[in-house]
Amino acid sequence: MAFSIDASSIVSKETHRGINATAVILTSDGKRVGEIHDVAEKIVADVDFTSPDARAAFAAEARRLHPVVLGRADHRDDVFVSEYARILLADAEKVLLSRLSTD
Repeated sequence: MAFSIDASSIVSKETHRGINATAVILTSDGKRVGEIHDVAEKIVADVDFTSPDARAAFAAEARRLHPVVLGRADHRDDVFVSEYARILLADAEKVLLSRLSTD
């Protein structure tokens, strides 16, 4: 199952330690399965899911697509989930910025 971030759902807030962001995670068919809460000063982003099955599917895809995170392959699922969600968030931010630059 493929996942993405709804670029229109991204909410960013600049703080004295960096930029915090929140966004909705979607499946390839557009179903909402979770939300990332990326806080600048945290090593692992908080990712909330609508169900344990959604979390398991997301974690499995994260491990499949990015088997090594921070130089290691033996992290807990939380680390893989966090890094994959951050990658998806960065991709969605690029889409959002390209839309804004063409408007």
